[in-house]
This record gives sequence, structure tokens and C-alpha cells, in this order.
Amino acid sequence: MINRPDSDTAVIPVELQAARGKLVTLHEALQPRVRNHNLDLHPRAQKSALVCTESAASLSAKGAITLTYLRSREQAAAIERLMGKDRVTVTGSVEMHRHPVIELRWTPQAFAIELIVSPYAWWDQQNLVGKLELEQHRSQFRRILSTFEPDYRFGFWSGVNLDEMHLTMHQLLQGRVLDEWINTFADGQDWLRVGKWFDAQDPILETHHFTAAAFDAIKSLNTLYEFILWTSNNNFHSFYEKRQRGQQRDLN
Repeated sequence: MINRPDSDTAVIPVELQAARGKLVTLHEALQPRVRNHNLDLHPRAQKSALVCTESAASLSAKGAITLTYLRSREQAAAIERLMGKDRVTVTGSVEMHRHPVIELRWTPQAFAIELIVSPYAWWDQQNLVGKLELEQHRSQFRRILSTFEPDYRFGFWSGVNLDEMHLTMHQLLQGRVLDEWINTFADGQDWLRVGKWFDAQDPILETHHFTAAAFDAIKSLNTLYEFILWTSNNNFHSFYEKRQRGQQRDLN
């Protein structure tokens, strides 16, 4: 069992009390855009925990408030059953750490919009690692990352704050840097995260333009989210089987 804060009762830091209302308002503005663009992203099912203090970036998140989007409850239940868990029921709750998420997170220092895949989402992490062993998928992975703005951050750290052990997208896509970093990634141990960070005092956070900026970030991250997410149609085992059948035909 993962030890984590009780999202419904955890106390929100005073300096982030106003951020709760801002995230609720942001969610209300984002939802029509998510639906109109057919993004298969869903907020937490429990309305009381729509905005909460739980973060997929850390098992013991402190000093942060979050709004999280992930796969549907039905899809989450199916994945957790494949992982040997039957916790998700009609009345149960999804263990956020066990799924890739796109998280909007406010701390006193920063506002971040990140794709996070924790080591506890090992079913999807294995899907990513398996796909990246095939050259065509590693090339696709690079192409997806190349669509992100140069200041997006990429790293394998845990925690709600920005760690020094990260690279900007501009740095990551130089030469063989991406390949070298990916080769150090340990599925089941490392957090994988990619996202855009704003200083908490950035004026854009208080403008009406920010909803569009936030949605653009979500839409960009969703492409990578879909690449990583295990589904019956995005299953690295089937990719290997197809390759093996092709190799067998070539031999015959």
C-alpha cells in the first residue's frame, strides 16, 4: 500500500489557499476544450478531491496543490487489475501514482504543467521502455519531444519542486543526449516527467490568456501521454510479436 496524504482532508498551506479557487476556475475553462479536442483525459472522479494536495510527483507531497488528468476510471480499473490490484471499483478511488498523469501543480515557488509517470505506474513504464527498444518508436519519441517548446523540462527526479537534475528540451535534443539519458532510465525506480514551469509570480498566470496557454501545454503533453499509455492498441508486446513475424517471413 502506498503511504500518501489523505487528499480530502489534508490542510492546504495558507499561501496556496487562493490557488485552490484558481485551479477550480481553470478546470472549468479547460474542460470544454478537452472535450472539443477529443482528448481522453479525465479529472479525479471524486468532486471533493478535484483539486487537492496529492501529487503524482511525490509520495509525500507537501506545500503543493494540484489538478490532475488521467485515464478514465474504467481504464484505470483494468490496468490496476493487470497489476494485480482490484482496488478500483464503482465507489473506489484510483491510485494516482499507478497511472501516467498530466498534473497542474501550484507551489509557493512555481506553477507547473507536467506529464508524470511515477515508478508505481510500472505497467505503463514497462510499455515505454519496451517501445523504446525498437528504433521506429525511439525515433517517434524524439519527434514528439521535438514539438515541445525549448524551455520544457525533462528529468527523472521526484518531488514537487524543480530539481537541478533535469535538462531543457533544447539541451536534451542535442546530438545523442536523449539516447544517453533514456539509457539511464530505470523503470520501476525513476519518476519520468516532462513539463512546462512558470515562476509563481509570472504575470501571465493572472491573465485571461493563461487558459489558452495551459490548454496548449496539455495538448502537447497529451501526445507524449498517448505514446506512453498502455492500451490494447498500444502494447509493446504486440509490437515485438509483429516484428518477429516479419523477421520470420523474411527468413522464409
